[in-house]
Amino acid sequence: MEELVKVYDFIVSKQIFTTLFLVVVLLTVWFLAKMIFRRIVKRLLFLFTELSDEETIGDIAKRSASIVAVTLVLYINQLLPSFSPEMNIIFETVCRAFIIINTASLLNNALDIFNLRHAKKTWHRNNSIKGYIEIAKIIVWLISFILILALFTEQSPLIIISSFGAIAAVLMFVFQHTLMSFVANILISNGKVLKLYDWIELPSSNISGEVIDIALHTITVRNWDNTISRIPTKDFLTEKYTNWQPMFSSGGRRIKRSFYIDQSSISFATEALFNELKDTPALSKSIEAMLEEKEADIENINEWMVSKGVTNLQLFRKYMLNWIKMRGDVRADMYLVIRTMPPTPMGLPVELYCFTRATTWIEYEETQSEIFEYINASAKYFKLDIYQQPSGNDLTKLRFK
Repeated sequence: MEELVKVYDFIVSKQIFTTLFLVVVLLTVWFLAKMIFRRIVKRLLFLFTELSDEETIGDIAKRSASIVAVTLVLYINQLLPSFSPEMNIIFETVCRAFIIINTASLLNNALDIFNLRHAKKTWHRNNSIKGYIEIAKIIVWLISFILILALFTEQSPLIIISSFGAIAAVLMFVFQHTLMSFVANILISNGKVLKLYDWIELPSSNISGEVIDIALHTITVRNWDNTISRIPTKDFLTEKYTNWQPMFSSGGRRIKRSFYIDQSSISFATEALFNELKDTPALSKSIEAMLEEKEADIENINEWMVSKGVTNLQLFRKYMLNWIKMRGDVRADMYLVIRTMPPTPMGLPVELYCFTRATTWIEYEETQSEIFEYINASAKYFKLDIYQQPSGNDLTKLRFK
């Protein structure tokens, strides 16, 4: 009895030692291979595609290192069989399945690189192949699933494919929501249209907040008021939503807002208005710079302004455009337009279209408020009236007149 116990202890200790040895080899080889593959992939990727995406390079290096490390461990285990036959079968099956998964991931990375290289070419910019790439990715994962299933069941992949036809209808009916969620999850993850900590908005569900979890069936969002919402993943294939994260990453947040001018206050600019603007300290430098060239060969300023169609609103728009350009919190390298829109019963809309440097809500709103406060305060110097509907105070003044 004691001899049997000793034999058992020896076998167990040998298996533990072998397991620890294989784990050490796996981690060591993986770490070294990852550093080597990272340098190789970085050079080859830039050489053949002129791309240098660190995230893609790191992912390819990790997948390649995993394949090399697991293959080496599998080979060592065959040379030094210390597990029982049943454990060896389980170990080899898991290792081969792991290799298949990483190989499929590498193929998907190759498809992504091909798509980026295709999109970068000037003559292909209007010819997107993203849809075909997504279909190819699904096919790759489907083949991988069949191979893994064949591996675990010890059946031929052809037998598994032939058996799918009989049960496909039942499986699709029973797991239709899961299948839709699975497809949606693959499209969202591989398409990188939605990531953790992105700020999204779903008007149909009145949801606006930060993505804090992406699961198979649901995506969890922490709303702006710190409430939690869970949205079915499949809804992102059918519902309209907005992802604000690209705006935050771009370094510019758009202002698109109008103010209304009383149309009766719009008139041709006059010499008196010009002199009055020059005498206003806050406006003098800008107005002189705007009209410096026009003033050179002018004898009758009033006639010249009428013939050229120079109005007080035009002067105001150009002045505001120069003033906004001088602000440090507005992107001068992005679109910056102040334009008139079609007249309405509320007056003539004048729209400001620009991008602020600040993308966070508080700083953005502060910049927007300062600009429109200045617009409302400056309009009177150009003899322009900002329109608002008559109020009780207006009617009272009219009554006493």
